[in-house]
Amino acid sequence: MIDKSSGIPVYKQIEASIRSGIERGVYPVGTKLPSEELMAAEFGVSRGTVRQALSELSNQGIIKRIHGSGTFVCEPGNEFKIDTDHFISFLDELERLGITVETIVMDKQSQAAEGLLHEIFPGATLYAVKRLRKRENKPVMCSIDYIPEDLFPGIAEKYDDRASIYEFLENEYSIHIKRVKRTFYAIAASGEVAKALSLKKGEPLFYIIQQAFDDFSRCVDCAYLYVVSEEMHFSVMTTR
Repeated sequence: MIDKSSGIPVYKQIEASIRSGIERGVYPVGTKLPSEELMAAEFGVSRGTVRQALSELSNQGIIKRIHGSGTFVCEPGNEFKIDTDHFISFLDELERLGITVETIVMDKQSQAAEGLLHEIFPGATLYAVKRLRKRENKPVMCSIDYIPEDLFPGIAEKYDDRASIYEFLENEYSIHIKRVKRTFYAIAASGEVAKALSLKKGEPLFYIIQQAFDDFSRCVDCAYLYVVSEEMHFSVMTTR
């Protein structure tokens, strides 16, 4: 099964073998995989090599490693394609794929800009909207949008819990969102975010800081997005 003379790293061969087993149904969704020790014996390699293969699969959202419980096969996630030529919101992309998403507004409040938000919106009062996205009643994303109230007077009274913040801003205030910057991080779930997304402390998350700019290059919205990594994957397509 493992060919050490092939030139392909051994951990990559193990990764491919486990992925093939998942695709063929040997390890169905939700199945607990054999222990590192058992797989090391099966493949004739060290536990460290098996651990490296499992880490690769975990980073891809194919398996989920839970401390003290074991390693489990994840449900297939949605691939979100990041097109550098135009902007598509997460909600728009999921709807384009025919996936019904429920949006729950968890909290709305005005607050002063602090930390990173103060650098983006110096001295501003922000309208913060915290929302939860669910697919088939399963949480997939928690987001907090921060919108400068001086650019959008009366937003606290006008915001109608619309699923799309950008649609609301464009329709109610006649602004046009021209470009969006996204910065991605890999983090461990904790605190209120873990609770909202029904995750255990330490489970992996995508953390995305998303800034939207209008035609005048003003940042009109800064959002903190927390995405369940086993529910959504990302790909980037570029041209040369």
